[in-house]
Amino acid sequence: MFTLNHFIWLAICAVFIGAMLYCSLKFKWSLKTCTYVVAGISLASELCKIFTHIDPVNGSDWTSGGVISAGALPFHLCSILIFVWFIVALVKPSKITQFLLNFATPVAIIGGILALFIPTSGVDFLKPYAYQCFVYHAGIVWYAIYLLATKQVKLTLKVYLTDLATLFVLCILMIWVNGALQTYNTNFFYVVRPPMSGLPYLTLKYGWYVYFIHLVIAAVALFTIVALPNMIQESLEKKKAE
Repeated sequence: MFTLNHFIWLAICAVFIGAMLYCSLKFKWSLKTCTYVVAGISLASELCKIFTHIDPVNGSDWTSGGVISAGALPFHLCSILIFVWFIVALVKPSKITQFLLNFATPVAIIGGILALFIPTSGVDFLKPYAYQCFVYHAGIVWYAIYLLATKQVKLTLKVYLTDLATLFVLCILMIWVNGALQTYNTNFFYVVRPPMSGLPYLTLKYGWYVYFIHLVIAAVALFTIVALPNMIQESLEKKKAE
């Protein structure tokens, strides 16, 4: 974390996000086009993750077959967005697709940026995990910014509250999933333990309940920061209309 390789990755991702944002806005890419692009990035990322996380079924015996590591399943907050991108890309626009985009936008911005700054997959340029992590998260950050910039998504107060409720439901669901998969030491949504050791705020030093409360507070605060500009604009427009 914050090594020379990490700073190089951050610089690459910043250039990538900036270039993609410039092209998508300059050349007025449609929502479908941008969704196809982010879905393609997601597919490449997931295929990379799948084929680099296959383990023997029985310890080191490959003659019994191979299976994907439980921790590599797409149940992290950013990983579940893969399903959103493909649904939006393949299904006609509707209230459901708009709901998915409304939820995915702050998640992609917050989760994507945090993943870039907390590289749990490492920063080694010789390891495929790093490419999968950085390219995917840079891609979803670009897409989310594009959605806000083109007003495909407006994070109004109603959307903000719906997003928090959806996040809470998913969080509870992942507590169950991690419990079911505890043998495999999974940590989806980081509700089991912090993403990395040594983090100053997200720590198990005071026990799990305090850690979980810190996690919830952090999530609410970050969602509020992302949605606040739109909510302020919404409030000003209502006052002006009155």
